[in-house]
Amino acid sequence: MAHSTRSLIILSTGFLMAVLVVFYMNLQIAASDDSFLLYNLSSLACLITVFGLFLFLFAKDCDTAQKKQVRLRDKIDTITNSLNDAQSSLDDAVEKKTFEMSVINGSLNREIAERIQAETEGTKLRKRLHAILDSAGDGIFGIDGNGMVTFVNHKATELLGWTKEELIGKSHHDLVHHTRKSGGTFPVEECPIYKAYKDGHIHSESDDVFWAKDGRSFPVEYTSTPMLNGGNTNGAVVVFKDISKAKKLQKQQELILNSAGEGIFGLDVEGKVTFMNKAASIMLGWDQNELIGRSHHELVHHSHSNGSKYQESDCPIYMACSDGQVHFNSDDVFWTKDGSNFNVEYSSTPIIEGQRITGAVVMFRDLTTFS
Repeated sequence: MAHSTRSLIILSTGFLMAVLVVFYMNLQIAASDDSFLLYNLSSLACLITVFGLFLFLFAKDCDTAQKKQVRLRDKIDTITNSLNDAQSSLDDAVEKKTFEMSVINGSLNREIAERIQAETEGTKLRKRLHAILDSAGDGIFGIDGNGMVTFVNHKATELLGWTKEELIGKSHHDLVHHTRKSGGTFPVEECPIYKAYKDGHIHSESDDVFWAKDGRSFPVEYTSTPMLNGGNTNGAVVVFKDISKAKKLQKQQELILNSAGEGIFGLDVEGKVTFMNKAASIMLGWDQNELIGRSHHELVHHSHSNGSKYQESDCPIYMACSDGQVHFNSDDVFWTKDGSNFNVEYSSTPIIEGQRITGAVVMFRDLTTFS
């Protein structure tokens, strides 16, 4: 039974009981007065009418209130359903985001692990590279696009007298290559090392000097190779060696050659003079600088003693450069710078490096002098 119906029954029962009690009391009081009885009956009828009207209004209000309650309950149900749907969507979104976050965290953890591994491998590679560089017999250093030293190996510090800490981050040219071997200032713009990281080409020098920390210079040969990154030059790697011993040996060889009484000269495979001693220069009348780099046959051995042309292909000296055999001739002539000739005997010995002929060494003597 609805709460409003129960309340209505209780209220109606109480009201009727009150009416009956009042009616009974009025009957007792007005037993002797007929007009008063009629008044009471009229009052009772009015009360019943009022009570009926009250019941009608009460029932109507209860029905209206019940309808409102139903509408409110419907709204509450709708809101509850919406909240449940929203909660469900939120739970799904939270679950999805949680899964995405777990995936992202997993990816980050993998990336961190890969980076740590890469850094570890990079550290090992750098250590291995430094070990290789430090075990090299030549000096090696790197410079950036501003000419600042970025790395240097042990041999380079040993030759230059500077520590790694004193070189790295400093201008290589200002510390090591500031002055020419003649003593004049060496502008950095003219430096082959500088040019390598500016024009992107390899530059080599076989007769230059570097300056050590104590102010002394020593002869070097070096190669400056640009470091390219995506077509852009961002520095250079320089490999150099101290050629002091080689220079000393070369000087000794020159002294030996120049002290020999016989003429000696060297040729490349094209028959061009690569070196000659003092005796050869005196006998031929040519200065060393005039012959070096030029064809020996065209200047010295171009004709027979009778003046006829001497074909280079028939020349025993040239043959040694091509067939790899030693050739000797005891009856021939060489021509001097002034156009005269003298009788010579000579031997032409090929220079063989590995299995490749790179030239020949010719020894000759003036038969006129010896006879």
